[in-house]
Amino acid sequence: MLKLLWKHPQGLLWKEKDSLIKLMRQERTSVYEDYVMLVTQILQNGISAPDDIRSEDREVDRVVAHDSSEYRQLVSQIMDNTSLFSQGGLWHIVLDLVNIVKNYHEISATIFKPMMLHHMSTFDTPLLHLVVFIQNEFEKEVLTDIEERQLQNRILAGLNHPSLTPAQRLFYCHWIESLSNVQLDKHESCIRIKDDQQLVFFPSAFDPIDCQLAKLALLNFCFPSLVKEENGQAAAMLLGGVGYLHKLVWHTGSQRAAKALFRALFSMYRRHCSKSFSQDINRFLRGLISGFPFFIPQALDFIESLREMTPESPVYLEILQLLHQQVINTPQQQAAQYCYFYLQVLKRASLQSEIVPQGTVRFLFYLAENSLSVDEGSWKLGIAILSVCQNILVCHGTRDLYVEMGDLLFYLMTHYRDTDIRDKARFYYMLITSATDEKICMIIQPTTDSHFFHTEAISTLLPNNKAKGHSNVKELEKSILSLEKLKVQAETFLDDQYQDADNTSSSICNLKTYYSVLKKYKTVLKTVHRLRMTGSPQEVLALCVYFEEDPNCQPLKEIRFSKIDAQVNYEFDVDIVPKIPLSTRIVTRCEFVDDNQTFRCQLADTAISTEDLIMPLPIEIVSTGDREKDFHTLWDWMEEDTKKDGSSCVESVTTVQKSLEDFLSSVRPCLKCCQISASAKCVKYGIFLPPSYHLLMKVTSQRDYVVVRLMTDFYQSLLYIREVV
Repeated sequence: MLKLLWKHPQGLLWKEKDSLIKLMRQERTSVYEDYVMLVTQILQNGISAPDDIRSEDREVDRVVAHDSSEYRQLVSQIMDNTSLFSQGGLWHIVLDLVNIVKNYHEISATIFKPMMLHHMSTFDTPLLHLVVFIQNEFEKEVLTDIEERQLQNRILAGLNHPSLTPAQRLFYCHWIESLSNVQLDKHESCIRIKDDQQLVFFPSAFDPIDCQLAKLALLNFCFPSLVKEENGQAAAMLLGGVGYLHKLVWHTGSQRAAKALFRALFSMYRRHCSKSFSQDINRFLRGLISGFPFFIPQALDFIESLREMTPESPVYLEILQLLHQQVINTPQQQAAQYCYFYLQVLKRASLQSEIVPQGTVRFLFYLAENSLSVDEGSWKLGIAILSVCQNILVCHGTRDLYVEMGDLLFYLMTHYRDTDIRDKARFYYMLITSATDEKICMIIQPTTDSHFFHTEAISTLLPNNKAKGHSNVKELEKSILSLEKLKVQAETFLDDQYQDADNTSSSICNLKTYYSVLKKYKTVLKTVHRLRMTGSPQEVLALCVYFEEDPNCQPLKEIRFSKIDAQVNYEFDVDIVPKIPLSTRIVTRCEFVDDNQTFRCQLADTAISTEDLIMPLPIEIVSTGDREKDFHTLWDWMEEDTKKDGSSCVESVTTVQKSLEDFLSSVRPCLKCCQISASAKCVKYGIFLPPSYHLLMKVTSQRDYVVVRLMTDFYQSLLYIREVV
C-alpha cells in the first residue's frame, strides 16, 4: 500500500484514513511502524493533492482537517512513540510530519522538541542529521537560543572525534555551516563561536583533503572581512590552516590536493581581500610553480578568477609579473621539459602592457633555436611560440622590439621544420617590416585561452560586402580525376623495434616459437598509382587523396599535392599493411580547390586482390637454403596442431579435373613463385598470407586428375585454389 501511495499520491486511500488511524492506535506489534508510515503518507498526500478529494465542487487546492485538535493529538501520539521506530522508518515519518506541521498552523513545531533534545547527544549520524534538518526547517520555532548553542557545541565537539569517518566529518562541517547561515558574499556574517573553539576548524595532518577543505571554509567564516585589518593576526591564522594542504602538494605533487589548495585560497581572498593575503598567495604560487610547472594551468585559472572577482585589484598583475619573471629565469633544461606550461604564462603576460616583453622574446628565441630537441620541431610548439609573438605585436608594438622580434621571426621562417609555421612566421615578418603598429592591430588580434577571434579577411568586413562560403565543400557527381593502380610488390622485413632480437632459425623449435618470430616481421604491399585529370579545369590546387578505413588493412596515409596540371600524369606510392589476408576494395576520394571553392569527388577504389596477397614463405624455419625441408617441417607442425582442441589449423583435400601437366600450365604467376619443388608425380607450394598466415599445398598426380592436399591456419584461404588455378 505504501508503494501505491508513493507512485499515485493523488489522495489514494483518503477515505480509509479513519479506519487506518484506528488500527494504528490499536496496534501493539512491530507492524505499528508500518501503520504510522501509511497514515502519515496519506495525510501528506492529502495536503499536497491538486483537488479537494472529499468534495465534488473542487474549490480548494488542499485538504484541511475539520477538527485540527484530532490531528494534533495524532501527531503528538506518533512523536511520543519515536523510540519504537527504526532509523529508516523514523526519517520517512518525520519528513511527512514536518510537511503536515507546516500546513496545519494549529500544530506547533515544538512537538518535535523532545525528540530533538533526546537525540542531540548521539553520535549516530542519521539521527543527528534529522535533528539538524528539523532545526533548519523551523529555525527559531523549536529550540531556544541556548538549546541551539548546545546543539552547535555538540557538533563542534564531535567534529574531530576519532571514531568518525571522513564522510561523517563532512556532514558535521555541513551542519555547522547550515546552522550558522553564513555566506561568502556577506562579509560581516560569521560563525558565532568562542575564540578557543575556532581551533576545532584548524586542519590536522591526518585529515583527508576534502575534510581539510571543509574545515578551512568554516575557519574562513569565523572572521568578518579582514580588508581593514592592520596586524594580520587573523589572516596569519587562516593561512596557517592552509599549511598542511601546501605541504601535501609540495611533497606529492597531487593534482587533487593542488585543486583543493587553490579553492581554499580563492575562498579566503574572495571573503577578505586582504593585502597580506595577496603577498602570501604570491609566495605560495611562486613555490608551487618552481617545483611543479604542471600546476601552471590551475594557477592561471586561479588568478583569472581573482581578476574577474576584483577587477580593480592589482593582485592579478602582481602575481602574473612574478610568474613571468620566474619563467624567463628558468634553467634551460627545465624550460625545454615544461615549455608548453611556461608558454601559457608568457601568452598571458604578453597581453599586459605593464610587463616588459624583452625577456619573453629571449625565451622564445631559445625555444625556436632548440625546437628539434625540445619537441622535434612540432607544429604545436611552433604555433605556441607564434601565439605569444602575435600578442606582443598587438599589445606592445615593434618600436622597442624591432630587432629582437625580427630576428626571431626570420629564424622561424627560414629554419623551422614545419612548413605551416614557416609560412605564418613569414607573414608576421612581412607585417613588422612593412606595416605600422596601428595597421598590425587592425589585421591581427591577440590570442587567449578563453576567447576566440575571427580570422576573416578585412575585405569581408567592409560594408555591402558579403563573404563567400569557402568552408562549404561541393560534391561532384562525376570525377574529373582518374586513379589507376600500376603495380603491386609485397615486401617483408624485420620491424624496427626487433632489430636487435634473435630472429634466426636456431631460435625456432616448434610452431609456437615460429609464430613468435614471424610476428616480428612486417609485410607491406607497396603499390604504385597514377593520377591524372580527365576533364576541365586545366589545374587544381591543394589536392588531397584520402582512403576510407577498411577492416582488412591498417589505415592508409593521405596523399597531398600542392597543384595538379591537366597535361601531367602523377605517380605516387601507397604502402598497404594487411591485417587479414582477404581481398578488398578501399573507397578512395579526393578533395581539391578550384577558384576559391573546395570540391570533393570519388576516385576508383583501391583494390587488393587475392593474387596481391599470395607470397612465398618469408623466413627460413629450420635450415638455411633448404626450402623443401622448411616446407615439410611447417606441414608437420601444422598437421600436429590440427589434433589439438581450439586449433586454428585446418587440413582439406580437393580434386582438380586436370592432368598434372595441365595443372602446372594453368596456375597463376603468383602461385608459380611459391613453388617449393616439382617432380613427375608431386608438386608442392608454400604460400605466405600476410600478416602471419599460411597455405601449404601438395598436388599429387592421378590418372586424369590431380589431388590437392591443403594445410592452412586461415580457413578462408581454402577457397583461394579456385582463384589461382
